[in-house]
Amino acid sequence: MHAGVKRTVVTQGKALSLMDIGAPVNRYDALVIGGGPAGLSAAIYLGRACRSVVVFGCERPGRSRWGQFNQNYLGFPDGISITDLTAQGRKQAEKFGATFVEAEVKTLMHEEHGFALTAGEQSYRGRAVVLATGVDDQWAAFRGFEDYIGKTMHWCIACDGYEMQSQRVMVVGNDEHAAEMAMQMLAFRPENVTVLTNHGALGLLPETIARLQEHGIRLVVDRIIESRAREPGVFEAIVLQGGEEIELDHLFSVQGAVPNSALARSLGVELNESGYIKVDTEGRTNVLGVFAAGDVTRLFSHQVVTAAHEGASAASAIIYELYEKDEDAFRVQDSAMEVR
Repeated sequence: MHAGVKRTVVTQGKALSLMDIGAPVNRYDALVIGGGPAGLSAAIYLGRACRSVVVFGCERPGRSRWGQFNQNYLGFPDGISITDLTAQGRKQAEKFGATFVEAEVKTLMHEEHGFALTAGEQSYRGRAVVLATGVDDQWAAFRGFEDYIGKTMHWCIACDGYEMQSQRVMVVGNDEHAAEMAMQMLAFRPENVTVLTNHGALGLLPETIARLQEHGIRLVVDRIIESRAREPGVFEAIVLQGGEEIELDHLFSVQGAVPNSALARSLGVELNESGYIKVDTEGRTNVLGVFAAGDVTRLFSHQVVTAAHEGASAASAIIYELYEKDEDAFRVQDSAMEVR
């Protein structure tokens, strides 16, 4: 395990390590849980502040593990896949000293000098925590649906709406949000837009149904049972329970998402009514030393660029708070030495 970063000052002729004041050798300054854009951004900022940081990721797929191609991220005029972006982010964080552990965090709890967690068969300690645990999307599921995600199955109109020009688009959802997305989709001038409930009972208000009809958007009450692909990951058609086949080019799954906030809840972190972590604009939660960033907060829109921003903000706040703690501890130690 990495030791904390050792910064040494001299007082009354004796070398004194701020690491020795602030934290034992076997502790990290920060435990970052989640290896997506938010967690990686936090790790980079912490590493460049000469703070020891460990990042925990796992094989369970989150949004950054799918192969979607991002055209919105500043600085990549030809776009970049999220898997490539996170791979580059990991290299960047490692360059500045971040440690990576590929294991799911099982427990996270308070201890006297900060926090302790278990991941895999190991235990880790840290002075601060960044929860960048993301969300689990509730995809329109059918056999082989994972092959389409990030290619012709999407969840975000801001990310992929531009590419819908002249395309046959299906929005799968049974609430007002799905209907609103379908109507917003028309701004990109697709060939056509269909709303599929993927449910046996219609869940839209009468006035919403009327608006869809006014916009020329077809509404289908049925469920997907299988798909046909022109090539791997590229839709040709979906087959409905009632027997109808609908040809399409792209599908937007609007089935909602579940925030991964169990660890936050175990620490007594305050959540909103939907289970997202409540934070201020610098990522602070109601629990001292616990920060959160990225999609699990819903502080800003669920975008890669905002996740990176939130991770950077949380790390910057941690860096300053650790500085203050170290300075306070140093002053106490210095005063004690003067008394002697």
